Amino acid sequence: MIHFPIACRFLFITLLCLAGGEAAAQQNLFNIPAGDLTPKNKFFFQQQTNIYHHNYFEAKNHLVYGLGGGMEIGLNVVNLKMDFRQQAAALTNGPDYRAKPMSPLVQLTAQKFFFLNKQFKTSIGTQIGTKLAHLSANPGLTHFTYNTWVYEPRHHVKVVVGPYLTDRGTVGAGNRAGLLVGVEYPLTKRLLLMGDFISGNNASSVSVIGFNFLATKRVQICLGALLPNPGTANKPGVVFELNLLGFNDGDH
Repeated sequence: MIHFPIACRFLFITLLCLAGGEAAAQQNLFNIPAGDLTPKNKFFFQQQTNIYHHNYFEAKNHLVYGLGGGMEIGLNVVNLKMDFRQQAAALTNGPDYRAKPMSPLVQLTAQKFFFLNKQFKTSIGTQIGTKLAHLSANPGLTHFTYNTWVYEPRHHVKVVVGPYLTDRGTVGAGNRAGLLVGVEYPLTKRLLLMGDFISGNNASSVSVIGFNFLATKRVQICLGALLPNPGTANKPGVVFELNLLGFNDGDH
């Protein structure tokens, strides 16, 4: 975990770096940033549910707001676990918490894209937060920081690649640096093939492959298979995702 003063300085410097130019929202494919633009004064909301067993669920929520002038901010609430086999909501980490990510985790987010040309762009982003429960106990701050490189020859055709750097509070035991990879490709006018991958052997190290159905210009429904990386204790599952756009898809 990073200490509070260091985290504050890091977030402050990052926000300063977001001045000028266009910004892209921290919209996700399944688990990694997708690089789609949220217009000024518009929002993007994503609710994701991972189903590992009929008694075990995990939820993630992302809200992003476009400020214009190169600024993009958001709020994440992730690692919301429900394990009915234990007859209760798993709202806090157990005795082996040092090996697991903070749960639930609330994060402030910021991201900046640099448009190199009409097809290539790069971004730098960060998610900094802390555990929702027992805030008064000062559990410290944790972060997930990344740099993505996006090739997008046309709308909904893209490849995303880039490194990430994080800590134990966000991903638990295992590696703290790795690679993000994502793809999106239209199969029909309203159905997209979509997938992403987070390298390593930590709690976030998984692949998801699935589909995004463009129900309307403002509603997207995604379904995918969650595949744990070899050598991890992560479980396979099914991912359901609902995207709500405060603007029409394609209005960039």
